[in-house]
Amino acid sequence: MTTTKWDDKVLKILLIEDDSTDADCFQTIVSNCDRPNILTRVRKTEEAILLQQDFDAIFLSLSYGNRHSLEELKTIAQQFPQLPIIVLTPSKDPEAIARFLDLGARDCLVKGDLTDITLKQSLQRAIERHHSKSRVPQQALMRGMLERVCNFLDLEAILKTTAREVRQFLQCDRAFFCRYPSRQTNTKTIQLLDERLIGAIDFSVFCDSTSFEAVADTRAMHSNKVDSTVIRSYLILPIWCQESLNWENSLSLTTLERSDYQQKHSLWGVLIAYNFDRAREWQDWETRFLQQLTERVTVAIGQSQLCCQLQIANQKLQKLAILDGLTGIANRRYFDLVIDKEWQRLARDRQPLSLILCDVDYFKAYNDTYGHQQGDRCLQQVANVLERSIKRSADLAARYGGEEFALILPNTDSQGAWYVAQRILRQLAEAQISHQKSPVSQFVTFSLGVATKIPDRSQSFCDLIDVTDKYLYQAKQTGRNRLVNDEIFNLLVSCC
Repeated sequence: MTTTKWDDKVLKILLIEDDSTDADCFQTIVSNCDRPNILTRVRKTEEAILLQQDFDAIFLSLSYGNRHSLEELKTIAQQFPQLPIIVLTPSKDPEAIARFLDLGARDCLVKGDLTDITLKQSLQRAIERHHSKSRVPQQALMRGMLERVCNFLDLEAILKTTAREVRQFLQCDRAFFCRYPSRQTNTKTIQLLDERLIGAIDFSVFCDSTSFEAVADTRAMHSNKVDSTVIRSYLILPIWCQESLNWENSLSLTTLERSDYQQKHSLWGVLIAYNFDRAREWQDWETRFLQQLTERVTVAIGQSQLCCQLQIANQKLQKLAILDGLTGIANRRYFDLVIDKEWQRLARDRQPLSLILCDVDYFKAYNDTYGHQQGDRCLQQVANVLERSIKRSADLAARYGGEEFALILPNTDSQGAWYVAQRILRQLAEAQISHQKSPVSQFVTFSLGVATKIPDRSQSFCDLIDVTDKYLYQAKQTGRNRLVNDEIFNLLVSCC
C-alpha cells in the first residue's frame, strides 16, 4: 500500500499504558517504524496531565468501552484538545470502538492486530485527519480574531486585543507586543505592554532582529536573549510598518518582493509569545497562522495611525472654526453658539447667566500712534489678560469684533460677575500696555458693561446682549476706564 511521504520531523509520541508487557510490545513496534520518533510512556492519565511537554500524538490504552474507560478518554481529550488521540484496545467490539470515536478518538487499534505498518498508517491518518478537521475551526477562529481586532481604531486596544487572542489561541503563558517608538532616531527606547519581563529578556537585542524566530526549549540552546530559568520557550514575529504605506496593497506582496518590502519599511516592533516553565514545539500551521495575523495587525496599525492623523487634522479644523485667527481665543461665531446653548440650559435650571462686554479705550488713536501691527499685538495681549481672568472651564472669553471682547459666565450672579470685571481691570492695569495718546491713562484701559439675567425661554439671549451693550455704552459716556452694571447704571440714571 502506498502511503503519503512523511517529512523529516521527529514525532513525539505519548503512550498511556499501565501494562508493562503491552508497553514493551508497543515500544518494539514503534521502533520498527521508519519514521523517527521519541516515545514517552506513563501509566495513568493523571501522570499524563502533569507532563510539561509537547507531543504530536497520544496512544491511550483502554480495556473496554465501560464507563471508567470513557471517562479516561474524555479527560485526555479535554486536556489535549490540540492532539490526535489513538485508542489501543484488546476488544474488537464495534459498539465500544464507536463510543471511543464519538468521544474524540481519531482511530482505534486492536492490540492483537498491531504491526509497525498498521501503527504507522494509523498514526499518519490520525495526524492528517486531525489537522484537516482543525482547519475549519482554525479558519473560523482566524475570522473571529480579525473581526475583533479590526473593531478597534485605538492602537492600544488593537494591540491588547490581539495579544489576548494570540495567548488564548496558542494556550501559552503570555503574549504581548514590544514596540520601538524611537527606532528612527537609532535609540534603544522600548515600550512594553508587559513590563513584568524586564530583566528576563534582553529586548534591546530584538531591535535589530528582522526575522521570525521560534525556540522550543531555551535550556537546549545557548542564547543571550533570554534567561532560561525564567523563559522556557518563546516565539517572535517582527512587524513592519510605514506611515505612508498603502496597507491593503502590502498584503499582496510576493515572496520575492518581501525582502524589498522589509528594506523600505521600518521595524515597528515584534509580537512575542512565551511560556515560563515548559518547553513548546511551535507547529508550522500555528506560525503560518500568526504570520497572517501579524500582517493584518499591520493593516490595523496603519489604519489606527491614519485615523489618529485624521483626528488631529479634524481637531485643527475645529479650532480654526471656533478660534479667532489673531488673538487665539473664541471667535464671534463660537460666542453665539455658546451663549445660545447656555441660555437654553440655564433657562431649564433657573440659574443666572452673566455677560461682560469689554471695549479697548481709544483704540483708533492707538493704531494711529503705534501702527496696525503693534495694534494687533496689543489685541493679543488684551486677549491674554481676559483668558487669565477666568478660572472655570465653563467660562468663555471671546473676541466679539474689532477691539471689542466678551466673557460668558454661566451660573454666575451679578456679584460674581462684578468680581470678574474688577479682576480684568486690575490685571490689564498690571500689564501696563503703553498708550501715550489715551486721554484717561498712559496705559491701555477697558470700558466694561456687565449684566446678569436668569434666562427665560420666552426671551432670547439677545436681550442679555442688548442690556450689557447699553451698560458698556454708559461706561464710555461717563469717562471710560471703568465698568457699569445694573447697580451703577441705576445710580447714574437716578443722578441724571
